[in-house]
Formats: sequence, structure tokens, C-alpha cells
Amino acid sequence: MTVDKAIIEQAQEKASELRASAEYRENIDFWHQAWNMCTKPYTRMPDLEYLPWIPERLHAAAASRVLDLGCGSGWLSVYLSREGFKVTGIDVAGHALELGKQWAAMEDLQIQFDAGDLGDLPYPDGSFDAVVANSIIEHLPLSLALVAVAKLKTVLALGGTFVGCFDKVGTGPGQYYKLDDGTQIYTDKSRKGMMLRYFSDNELKDLFNGWTIEELKTLDSGSRFVVAHT
Repeated sequence: MTVDKAIIEQAQEKASELRASAEYRENIDFWHQAWNMCTKPYTRMPDLEYLPWIPERLHAAAASRVLDLGCGSGWLSVYLSREGFKVTGIDVAGHALELGKQWAAMEDLQIQFDAGDLGDLPYPDGSFDAVVANSIIEHLPLSLALVAVAKLKTVLALGGTFVGCFDKVGTGPGQYYKLDDGTQIYTDKSRKGMMLRYFSDNELKDLFNGWTIEELKTLDSGSRFVVAHT
């Protein structure tokens, strides 16, 4: 399924309405509460097939300054800092950022952790050479994802690079209702308020309209690994 032209044209207005809604506030509250349950950094790296591909693509693009979207407690920020990149991580959950700072301090890594919403990135134009987004844009409804990815083009330097993974989501158990664009909003106790949306391959291509998509690779898990350039 591709994105209707009218949806693209109205994305900014719809995204503003969404960010002011009770549903979105509940989504933000979910992430605060989820991270507040963690008392110390979990310092093991996930076993992901594509993990080593991320620094490979960044080095190939001669990237130095990297923004880690929805960094959580900072595992990808730490991984890329170990690889020599100058990393900034951004997340909406303040406690997750504190855990990331603790982990970085344990390894004497210089990582900047900023509090902020992916729907309204607080960075000047050209601040970064690359953006990484691991399984995070799936937590944005369609209009907000369109606005967020468009904003990435401004915070990236000319010729900047996006490297990300989009998971195959929304097929497991759970209680939820759906927004008009198919975004699931969970109502069960453990995930109450969390937003989750599956993006088809065609929708991913529409998200990155105006970019040069270098890779759009489907993994055995059903996740899609994406590399694109401005």
C-alpha cells in the first residue's frame, strides 16, 4: 500500500493535532513509566543480524556526527561511540537517558544524551552527518512519521545518511484499538498507551520520497533494513 497524496499534503496539520491529543500524551506516559521501572543500565548488546552493518554503512558514508533516534538507555549510542563516531542520543524518557549517561561514564565514552520528541527534533540545520533509527519509527503514526522523516533531512548535512531498521510489528497478541491510519494503541496493562504501526515497503518508499534509497533489505525476521541518503 502506498500513502495517499492527500495524507502526505495534510501530514503537518495532522501531526500537530496528534501531538496535542490525549492519545499521544498517554503514549509518552507509557515510555516514561516503562523506563522508570529500570534501576540500572542493561549493558549487553542485542543479538541482531544487522548490527555490524550499521557502522559499516556509516563509515562508507564518511559520517562522523551521528544522531541516535529514540536511543532509550543508549545501547546503540554506546556501540557507535565505541566505533569512533561522535554520537548524540535523543529520547523522550528522561530516566532512560540517565541510564545511558551512566553506561557511557562506565566506559569513559563521550556521548551527548538529549531529551526530546522525535516529532519535533530540537536541532539546527546540518547538525549531523547521519541518523540511525533502530525499531523506533514504528512507534509513530503515519502523519507523524512523515513529518519526522522530512525533518531529518534538515538536521542532516548535505548528502547525509539514514540507517535504520523497521520491524515486522503488530501481529502478536495484545489488546488495542486502531487509529484511521492503522496505528495500534494498546490498552492492555503492560503496554497501555503504546503506539505501534507496521509500515509496508511501499509506505517506506513514500516516507523516504526525495531521498536516494540505497538499500531496502528484508531480513529473515521480516524486519526491513534501510539505508538512504539526502
